[in-house]
Amino acid sequence: MSHSRRSFLIGVPTVAAAAMVASSASTAVAAPAKAAATPSHQSPIDIRSRSAVDAPKLPELVVDYPQHVDLHVHYISKDAPGDAAGCTVRGPEETVEAEVPAGTAAVHVGGVRYELVQFHFHTHSEHELDGHRFPLEQHFVHRGPQGQTLVVGLFLTGGGPGGTLQDEVLRARVEECGPTKEVTTDLRAALPHDLSTFRYDGSLTTAPYTEGVSWLVLRQHQAISDSAVADFQKLFPKGNARALQPLNDRTVQYRRQR
Repeated sequence: MSHSRRSFLIGVPTVAAAAMVASSASTAVAAPAKAAATPSHQSPIDIRSRSAVDAPKLPELVVDYPQHVDLHVHYISKDAPGDAAGCTVRGPEETVEAEVPAGTAAVHVGGVRYELVQFHFHTHSEHELDGHRFPLEQHFVHRGPQGQTLVVGLFLTGGGPGGTLQDEVLRARVEECGPTKEVTTDLRAALPHDLSTFRYDGSLTTAPYTEGVSWLVLRQHQAISDSAVADFQKLFPKGNARALQPLNDRTVQYRRQR
């Protein structure tokens, strides 16, 4: 992701970002070669709402999800090929994933379209909010026109009436080494009405932990049925969430949008 694109999404002034690029370019010839930097912008993190910088001028999150979509739901296994025992062993980086047909769903940020590629789940939540972890977290993974990765994170709790997209996908009960299942559902209703987000520059939460990922974590959680939560947690009794990573020099920004 380019400096200017990431700055626009996360909120660093574009002019400042351009100056950083110009400065680095001007010293590139004279500076000696350096070893590759140690990854320092990793995800997930503990989001502290009181420390987040209020950023009302950040572009709003515009959701363009269809009401009717056919999803391909399957189990993501990280076992070695031919490992029959892996069908009953749950790895920490495995999950249930729903593939979204190309061109059917997207979000727009600052006029840029990010196509929804897939969404998947973690238990317990990978991010914390003010020191609290939710039963589940859902990640909506998007790709930008230049290959950028933008992830919308949604906390999930039990106690809901059921019938949500999350209920229908999780109650499909896909099995490791089992077939892909087709689920037709309402993607538009998958997100809460309150689209206020915490935004920061991070990484993938599974190997290879690539950095440069724009994270938009929704403040408002979504309630799904207790049975859907239980079904997923039974798949991963030890959880499938990555440990919290240090914030380091990053700033979390808060964009209110109700």
